[in-house]
Amino acid sequence: MAKTKKPKISPEERHRQLQDQVQALPYVIADFEAKGQKRKAFMVKYVAGPIIRMMKRLMDRQRYKGTEGQKLKQAEQMKRHLEMRRKQVEFMQGEMARQQKKAQKRNKAR
Repeated sequence: MAKTKKPKISPEERHRQLQDQVQALPYVIADFEAKGQKRKAFMVKYVAGPIIRMMKRLMDRQRYKGTEGQKLKQAEQMKRHLEMRRKQVEFMQGEMARQQKKAQKRNKAR
């Protein structure tokens, strides 16, 4: 059985993943604490978290230096913002459709 190589992630994609991970850190820590997993929360907060933040800072410094880098950063932030807004709208539309479907079932049962 031959092992297949996992495709390499582009630096842009790796940077994006790091940005997502840094944004998610507080939620992950709160989730672990809520589940009673204090040791995991501690490890994420004081070991993994600082390492992830440092890696993100290094990639930020590397990718966003100079005026071209600032333009790239602004463009990526706007693209990300618009993408998040689109996802929020899609989610809300799905929720509204689900609620309407639920209401229709309730009305049919009567």
